[in-house]
Amino acid sequence: MFVADGLNIVDKALNMAVLSLENRGLLREEAQIALLIRLLNVVPEEVAEIAQVLRNDDELSSAINKKVSPQISFEPNT
Repeated sequence: MFVADGLNIVDKALNMAVLSLENRGLLREEAQIALLIRLLNVVPEEVAEIAQVLRNDDELSSAINKKVSPQISFEPNT
């Protein structure tokens, strides 16, 4: 599997989770917050810390975001 495929799979799963929460009455932003809190509580603290360090790496973020399908977005609906 290519990195882009893995990222698209994760993005689709996250979108499905957010949409499911929206369908249950949460606002999009609330759904995203709930999902993030849940993720931070289910992964080991060390993993969350590593993810935070990697998230702050501009070069890595740029490379990852280039590989993600453009139609997948976690931005609020406008």
